[in-house]
Amino acid sequence: HHRLYTHAMATMALCELYRKTNDSSFTAPAQKALDYCYKSQSPQGGWRYAPGGASDTSVTSWFVSALNSGYRARLDVPARVLLGVTNYLDTASTDGGSKYAYIPGQSDTLSMTAAGLLSRQYLGWTDDNEHMKKGVQLIMENQINFSEMDVYYWYYATKVLRNIGGIQWSEWDRVMRQAVPENQLQTGKEVGSWDPHNDSHGHLGGRLYTTCLCIYM
Repeated sequence: HHRLYTHAMATMALCELYRKTNDSSFTAPAQKALDYCYKSQSPQGGWRYAPGGASDTSVTSWFVSALNSGYRARLDVPARVLLGVTNYLDTASTDGGSKYAYIPGQSDTLSMTAAGLLSRQYLGWTDDNEHMKKGVQLIMENQINFSEMDVYYWYYATKVLRNIGGIQWSEWDRVMRQAVPENQLQTGKEVGSWDPHNDSHGHLGGRLYTTCLCIYM
């Protein structure tokens, strides 16, 4: 199931390298990576595990982040691709667009709600959008808590709130900057990492997964 997750993350890395260095040697590889994003988009408007197959909100959100990086790097990001993503998110949303499900028709979850809201921010929703405000309020009611560890949710929620800024970001950041370092392993052979065993998806991603997402936060 990793193929398109991998491509989206690699595309984002390439586009960020190009944007931050302005090194022309990254221009063609970054654009080619973006072009493959467009080529592999599902008829539903998103992405999932196989090129041109179905869509889910998790894989799609990584692709939206990659497209955002490409757009910010002033590479070619066609409007039709973004419109397709918007159409997919409409089908995966509940409560008018304030919450999101992993797959259209399923129940919404916190992690997919945060992922969907970040995608909406990148696609143009502003802070005063009523559905955005309602979704952000749900995030604020579900702060970082390592007794219910879910770094995937926390990663997306952190990015959403960082984009919002203000009091909501300050409150989230106050908890995050304390809880995340406190739970980093300080001794033993895995020192410096975050233990995956209590995480919602740690059995799938392992220690590198939990550690990287904590670093990204």
